[in-house]
Amino acid sequence: MKYWKKFNHWVACVFCGAMWIAAPGWAATVDRIVAKVNKEIITQSELEERAVFKIMSLQKMNVHPLPSEEKVRFEELQRMIEDRLMIDAGKDIGLKVDEARVTQAIEEIKRNNGLKDEDLKRMLESESKTMDEYKNNIRNQILISQVMNYEVRKRAAVSDAEVDQYYRKHQKEFWVPEKLKLRHILFLMDMDLFEKERRLKEQKARQALQKIRAGGDFKTIAKEFSEDVTANTGGDLGEIERGKMVPEFEKAAFRLKEGEVSGLVKTSFGLHIIKVDKIIPGRTLSLAEVKKQIENKLRKEKFQREAKAYLQELRDKAFIQIKLAPPPHAVVEQAKKIEPKIAVEPSLLKQNESVATPPHQNPSKPSGTLPRNSEFSKFQTFEDQLKYFKQLRDNKKISEGEYQHKKKELLNYL
Repeated sequence: MKYWKKFNHWVACVFCGAMWIAAPGWAATVDRIVAKVNKEIITQSELEERAVFKIMSLQKMNVHPLPSEEKVRFEELQRMIEDRLMIDAGKDIGLKVDEARVTQAIEEIKRNNGLKDEDLKRMLESESKTMDEYKNNIRNQILISQVMNYEVRKRAAVSDAEVDQYYRKHQKEFWVPEKLKLRHILFLMDMDLFEKERRLKEQKARQALQKIRAGGDFKTIAKEFSEDVTANTGGDLGEIERGKMVPEFEKAAFRLKEGEVSGLVKTSFGLHIIKVDKIIPGRTLSLAEVKKQIENKLRKEKFQREAKAYLQELRDKAFIQIKLAPPPHAVVEQAKKIEPKIAVEPSLLKQNESVATPPHQNPSKPSGTLPRNSEFSKFQTFEDQLKYFKQLRDNKKISEGEYQHKKKELLNYL
C-alpha cells in the first residue's frame, strides 16, 4: 500500500491555466529568485503556478476561510524545496523512471480528464511548454514517489510486538456493541389522517398482532399487512445496534428476549410490531480479527513520522536559502529552525531578528548581483536577467528548455 501520495501540481496547473485571470493579485508575476537549493533555484513564476493551483484546490474543496496568499506561497515554497531535495536524492541513489511508466502516467491523466492528444498539446502550447518538458515534470513526480517509498518504507516496518502492544492498550477501539436481528410490521400514521382512517389502521394493527400471537408466521403476516418497504422481505431490518433507531422503537426492541414479539409500539412513523430474531452479544474483537487493521494504522502513522524525519535529514545536509518573506506570525518560528546551511534572507526578517550567513557565502557581496566581465554583466542583478529571459520565453523567442538552461548558467555565477 502506498502512503506517500504525491499529486502532480505542474500537470494540474497546466489544466487550470485558463483560470489565472480568476485569481486576483496573482496574475502579474515579475520573475526573481525566491529560494536557492544547493545548485538549483526556485523562481517567483514557478512558485506562483503552485500557489495559484493550491488556492484553486482549496476553493474547490469549499475550504473557509481560505489561508492568506502569503501563507500559501510560503508553504508551497517549502514543498518545492523538498521536491528538489528528493529529486536530487533519487538521482544520487540511482533510481530511474523509464519512458514506459511516464507514458502510462500521461495516458492515465488524459483518460481521467477526458483529453485527446490534441487537447493536451493545445494546453501545453498555451503555457509555452513542450511535451518533453511535460514528461520531465511527470518523471520527477514519479521519482519523488519512488524516493519516499525506497527510503521511508523500510523505516516504517511494523513488528508483531508493536501490533500486540497496541491491541492490549486500545481494547475499547475493538469493542463491538450488542446488536439485535430484527423484523417489524409498520402501519403508517400520517399526521393528516382523518380520525376514522386512524381507527381503521389501529384495528388492522391489532388484527395482525392477534394473528402472530395465535401462532401465525411473522414473515408471512408482515408481507400481508406491513406498509413499510421491508414488507417483501418479511419485515427484515437486519442487525441493529443502539442509537440507530428512533428512541421509542429502540427502547421497546432492546427489552425483548430472543424470539419475542412486542405489542403495538407507537413512533413518529406510526404503529410497529417488532420481533427479535436473534440477540448478538457485545464483544471485543480478537487480535486475529483486527491484526491487519492495526498493522495498516501503525504503518501509516509510522510512515508519516519517518517521512517527516527523512525530509528534515535532507534539509540538514543541503544548502537552502529562502528569499521570500515568511507570512506574519511565522518569522520567529522560521528563524528558530534555521541552521547554518538554511537561511532566510536577513532583509526579510524584522530588525531585531537575524540569521547566520551560509559559511561559503561572502556577506559583503550583495545577493543576486552578477559578477563583472560575465556575459550577463550588462544586467545589474540576477532578477533582471531572469526577467529578460522570461520575456523571451513568453514571447516564444526561446523555448522553455533554453530558459531553464539560462537559469542554471546564471546560478553558476552566484
